[in-house]
Amino acid sequence: MNFLKKGWLKIFFMVVLLVTGIWIPNSMSAEPYPNKPITVVIPWGAGGMSDTITRAICNVVEKELGQPIVAVNRAGGGGVIGISSVLKSQPDGYTLGAPVSSFYLNHPHMRKQPYDPLTDSIDITTIFEYNFGIAVRSNAPWNTYEDLLRYAKSNPGKFTYATAGVGTTQHIAMERMAIKEGIKWTAIPFKSGSEAVVGCLGGHTDAVVQGSSDMIPHIQAGTIKLLLTLDEKRWPALPNIPSIMEKGFDFYALSFNSLNAPKGVPEPVIRKIEASFNKAKKDPSFVDLCNKGYVAVGNLSGKEYSNLWRKHYEPMGKVIQTLGLGQ
Repeated sequence: MNFLKKGWLKIFFMVVLLVTGIWIPNSMSAEPYPNKPITVVIPWGAGGMSDTITRAICNVVEKELGQPIVAVNRAGGGGVIGISSVLKSQPDGYTLGAPVSSFYLNHPHMRKQPYDPLTDSIDITTIFEYNFGIAVRSNAPWNTYEDLLRYAKSNPGKFTYATAGVGTTQHIAMERMAIKEGIKWTAIPFKSGSEAVVGCLGGHTDAVVQGSSDMIPHIQAGTIKLLLTLDEKRWPALPNIPSIMEKGFDFYALSFNSLNAPKGVPEPVIRKIEASFNKAKKDPSFVDLCNKGYVAVGNLSGKEYSNLWRKHYEPMGKVIQTLGLGQ
């Protein structure tokens, strides 16, 4: 009789653990998740904004989960190598990725990828949001977006802007603007955002279209001035500068750094990871790091983010084809 009672109690507690997501059964063990180190693949080299902030939040989360989180840089192929390794990994919650929105919205339309963003990836949460804008040297004759637009219309193709490569989110946003405005301007690609800023400062281009983390220090130093943000809203650090949405456009430069997993990871594991990262995003040290880097803490859940980028997926594909950047 005692044996039967103990058996039923064991079953009862197993059910409770399953429902709460604390325990995930597998063929190897019945230990709670996580019971070993977790790897987060950063698809870029060390030292950049994505690398720094992703490592910072992993340091906070591992205290919550009680297991080490090992951030690994796996660069190459424009980031495709790193994210592909995540999506091909065992779907057990122990290998995660930190992709940017372009892996979903840009790359699949530009060239054949070893993954399908619509079916192979699970969005867990957003980590932080990139902010893009158009800036010119402080001594340039343009003080507003309208000034710049008038010049571009009067001088087709003559206005040049620096960007961190062809097919980047900010490059495509600029060309979408040109299509709507009926103008032509010329993109000059650089190897990185910081190099693009330096190129503009050196007089190699008329403007630079890059992220807030690269540009705000120079804006504060008085060497460049921001004319327009390419985001849904104004930048908190520069609230007097209008956003692209205020100028009659129905799109903006959507770009998040997020956390994802390969398809097949059990839902309770996904929920536990998401809850831990969401808690970490409120940690004062993480919030302070984002503020110092002039990026916004990601406030979208995995499902919210998935719905958002999927809404932009087909329109982005059409634009990329129109620009001749597609495969």
